[in-house]
This record gives sequence, structure tokens and C-alpha cells, in this order.
Amino acid sequence: MLVERGWSVTYRHKLWRLLARRIPLRPFPLSGPSAVASITFDDVPDSAVSVGAQLLGRSGAAGTFYIAAGTCEFQDRHWRVCSRDQIRDLTEGGHEVGCHTAHHVNVQSLGVEALARECDENARTILEITGYPLLNFAYPFGDLGLWQARYLVQRFQSCRTIYERINVGTIDLAKVGAIGLFDRTMTRDRLEDLVGAAVAAKGWLVFYTHDVGPEPTFMGTSPRLMELTLSVLADHGVPCVTMEAALRHHGYGEDRTAPSTGARSAEI
Repeated sequence: MLVERGWSVTYRHKLWRLLARRIPLRPFPLSGPSAVASITFDDVPDSAVSVGAQLLGRSGAAGTFYIAAGTCEFQDRHWRVCSRDQIRDLTEGGHEVGCHTAHHVNVQSLGVEALARECDENARTILEITGYPLLNFAYPFGDLGLWQARYLVQRFQSCRTIYERINVGTIDLAKVGAIGLFDRTMTRDRLEDLVGAAVAAKGWLVFYTHDVGPEPTFMGTSPRLMELTLSVLADHGVPCVTMEAALRHHGYGEDRTAPSTGARSAEI
């Protein structure tokens, strides 16, 4: 399988990406009584589990970890990907495992049938490891196309992007916004502004990151920043929960049929 790296740059790919951003695919009104936050991890380096999940757990929080199971224990230039045992530890600790395709594939490089096979393979592997289904998706590299997004949002509760915005009002579940939680870009003042805005709008603030360590990569978070984020959320009374739990908080399943999951997610 040819795995396309990074964002697709051809004119055709750019056009499909633009259409995917502009055309509503699955509108969903957020109806929760208060703001909620989710901290998510893409690719899931082993430090996201050994450090990130531990920090969340100590604060009574839970996260969503988007895993491409076919890359488990793979060593790339930035980090080593988590192991199957660590994936099992996540669900046993009350965290959610999400889908990131099986081999971290740019979805724009796949037709719908090939994309379905990627998701099927990942689902089988994660179910074998944890006993739980995959309910939420994050686009590898943050790249998406119209037809791929349409398929994915029919299959999953939500599809998380890297489009930097707070989710307020009526959102598109195919294009859930997220803010990068990176040491190189995040400050206390910005955190306070983001959380304050989410509280005022009774919205859903989603963060995303990768590795967690004292000297994180440019896509990662230090323990200091992770603890600061959890502290600011707590100061504003905003719970930090999985994507699944945040969706339920905002009314997912009340006016539509939601999958019966059995997944372990922190309640609000």
C-alpha cells in the first residue's frame, strides 16, 4: 500500500479538500448545559500513554487516543509508537481509543473501498486488544476530502480535524475543530482565553497533541503544559472527558439512534 505523507497538494486534492470544508455533511447542534473539553492524542507515541494518560488520570480526567494499530511499536524519526499492552492499559484506565486508520494513511490517497478496509482492519485489531469498538475518528495528517469525510462520518460518531476553532452552536460532526496543544504555540494567556470563550458559549473545546515529555517535539506537549491546561480547565469548572463522553454531554443520541458502545468513558 502506498501511504501518502503529509497534506495532498495537487489541484484535484485541494479542490476536494475545499469542498469538504464548505459542504455540511452532518450538522449537530451542541445542546449541553455547560462547556466541556477533550484532550486528544494522535498517532499515540508511547509517551502519550506513559506520561500523558497518567497526568490525565491523576486529575480525574480522561482522554481520547487516536491509534493506527498497524504502526504499534514502530520507531519513526520522532518517537516510538505505543504497544498493544499500552493500548489495553488506556481502556482499562477509562480512556477512549479512537481510529486513525490502520497504517496512518492520508485518507485523500484512498478510495472509499480502500478507506473502509483500513478502518475495518484497525477496528478488528483494537477490538481484539481491548474488547471495545472504535467510535470516533481523527484524520491522519489532518487531511480530508469530500467523499472520504462523507463515508467516515456515516461510520463514526465524529471525525476530528486540525482546524483550529472552538466548537460552538451547530457543528459538523465530519469536521470537529481542535486546537494544537503544543509548547511552541500555547501560553497561559491563550489557554485562559480559549477556556473562557468555551465557557461563555457553552461549547466544546478540543485539544490535540502527540508526544508528552520534558523536551517534546514541535507537535508535542510538556508535562508542565499538560498540567497547566488541566489546572485552567479545573479553575473554570470545565470537565476534561473523552470525545464520546463530550458528545453525550452535548446531546448525542437523544434525538437520534446512537451506537450502543460499552466503552469506558468518564461521566460528566
